[in-house]
Amino acid sequence: MEQSITFCLSDRYSDSADIHDALYTYNLSKTKAKRIDVHAERYQEQFALLACDENGDKHGGISFHWKNDPRHIFVDFFFLEENFRGNGIGRKLFESFISYAKENGAEKIDLTTNTFQAPGFYLKMGFRITHEKKFPFAGCPENIHYSLTLDL
Repeated sequence: MEQSITFCLSDRYSDSADIHDALYTYNLSKTKAKRIDVHAERYQEQFALLACDENGDKHGGISFHWKNDPRHIFVDFFFLEENFRGNGIGRKLFESFISYAKENGAEKIDLTTNTFQAPGFYLKMGFRITHEKKFPFAGCPENIHYSLTLDL
């Protein structure tokens, strides 16, 4: 099924919170951890790059915030709905995000991920692992938590 997706930048906390909530639900399905009441943190320079269809419906995106010293971006959450995975939309979203970061003076992009999420995707996008730590869950006892960076 051909899907027409556009990417748009949002500074609304609710968009970052929606990405957080979708990723949290996905993570619980993989880890078998117990749901607790958690919310996306708020940051001063917080944005989301959203994946929207032709009707304006949001199907995920990247939530991130700016950090200083040096000026860089930290990716808080990245999530795409299941039916939007595996067809290049995630890659195109990240390519657009990386372009945004470069155009706005970021020196690097940092993020974290887990074995059950997308470390291979980030490596294909040019990120490198800077730290890894065993972080087991009931549903994923061999899980490793990774820190990654992309120098721009």
